[in-house]
Amino acid sequence: MLSFIWGLFLLLNSATIGCAERVELFWDIGRLNISRDGYSTWKSMCVNNAVPIPPVHVTQGDVLVLNVRNSLDVPTAVHAHGIYHNYTDYYDGAEMVTECGIPQGENFTYIIDTTNQVGDLWIHGHAHSQLTDGFRTPFIIHEKIKPSTYDEEKLLYFEDWNERAFKDMVAIDAKLKLADFPPSYRTMLINGVNANTSKSLHFEPRKRYRLRI
Repeated sequence: MLSFIWGLFLLLNSATIGCAERVELFWDIGRLNISRDGYSTWKSMCVNNAVPIPPVHVTQGDVLVLNVRNSLDVPTAVHAHGIYHNYTDYYDGAEMVTECGIPQGENFTYIIDTTNQVGDLWIHGHAHSQLTDGFRTPFIIHEKIKPSTYDEEKLLYFEDWNERAFKDMVAIDAKLKLADFPPSYRTMLINGVNANTSKSLHFEPRKRYRLRI
């Protein structure tokens, strides 16, 4: 009887593993001199010399393998915000909390298991205010089975944005004796770009949509 139960467990477990995929990405982290808000130009954080950083999509149970190359002149780290990391806190990406940062010119691979998670999360930098300078993107873990019936889903995400890098904003606020307050943001990005240049979301009559916001 015990051998039958153990055999059944192995069969079900192998079936589950067989449905999962290994999603592998290669990110070269750097900066790019660009105007993301349509008004100011400065060196925004970028991945593979491009902005905005493409959203990451996986299906529940997949393993995300994120190969990171640090092309900055300071350390960096990548944090998958919302991932539990049970027994894998060394992949949590919180610099000087769960790990050291990735040194300049070095590589590190994050392995993120999504077996027990689902939903709309995000991935962002966790060192030297790189998050504030644009190192962030949605991390969508799709359900294996849709929770409801719909024809199409659309992603809509918002970002605070400034006309200077974070360290420069802090320096300005310090001169104005505002050091006790975080720098205020001047504008907002929609799906990674200025609202005037972002692509419109198109909806068709008699279709049912799921919005991920």
